[in-house]
Amino acid sequence: MNSTSLSNTCQCVKESLNHGNMEFVETLRCEQQLMEEALSRGDTPAATSPVEFKQSYIEQLGALGEIPPQTPRAAVLACSDARVPVLDIFNQRPNEVYEIQLAGNVASAECLGSLAHAVENLPTLEGVVVLGHTGCDAVSVAVDQFLSPRPEITAADSSIRSLVNSIMPSIEIAASALGKKTRFLSGSVPRFTLDRNKLIKTVVFVNAAAMAWKIQEFVNRLQRVVPVWYGIYDLASCRILHVDLERRDGSLLFGLGNAPGVIDLDDVASSMAQYLSKMDNFDAARFSTKSLGPQEKSTWDTLSMRERTAKT
Repeated sequence: MNSTSLSNTCQCVKESLNHGNMEFVETLRCEQQLMEEALSRGDTPAATSPVEFKQSYIEQLGALGEIPPQTPRAAVLACSDARVPVLDIFNQRPNEVYEIQLAGNVASAECLGSLAHAVENLPTLEGVVVLGHTGCDAVSVAVDQFLSPRPEITAADSSIRSLVNSIMPSIEIAASALGKKTRFLSGSVPRFTLDRNKLIKTVVFVNAAAMAWKIQEFVNRLQRVVPVWYGIYDLASCRILHVDLERRDGSLLFGLGNAPGVIDLDDVASSMAQYLSKMDNFDAARFSTKSLGPQEKSTWDTLSMRERTAKT
């Protein structure tokens, strides 16, 4: 496969994942509508017939006694948070996603080893996704350690510190953007003046983008190279978001974004700082006409209209 064909195939996988998230959100909205209609009639939610994902386990995993080959279309590094169901979020079936889940979606050495195996040995795999999420506990723990450092006391503290240290560079980038300072060195800046909630939200985006950059640099050195994308799963809306690095004006876009360069991480943080100066949630994310076609745009517009109508 030449580079042009590979690029086109990878772009199709990215669009498929984005479209799958749209279908996931639509499914949830349909189910919620059915439940609300049932409640308005005095029925119990259990009496409804919620929309279910169509999955053929035999088709994807083989009949009992059979061992099918792995045929994932993408690898996804996601947080181990129980509220982040990777397959459902992208509306994918078993054997279509190579899943790696680790608290804080941190690209550890073990994670990179797993990705190296997948990229070089699974020819159906055409892209890697780093999926962060709002309200990440791992990010919150790391932010609290940044704002109020405390020594290691227990064995658990020592183990968690490794995770915190992996997220700390993203915290420093985010803190600099929110505090409008060039660096946050211990004792030189009053960290307690930072808004904890805004810092956590900003770090969630910067950390996912930073891990995507790290993985893309790693994948570029493998025998086979695939693109890396990143996105943030918003627990409230169930949509995937990323920072608009074309306009760099504090805008958020729906869907997966390309892994940024290391020099772009400051812009991810500053864009989030701009966004959070005006909004305290992620309802103002907009659609990028460059990422999907007119049919998908119409779908997003319809979903957004339903959301605005439900809130009025």
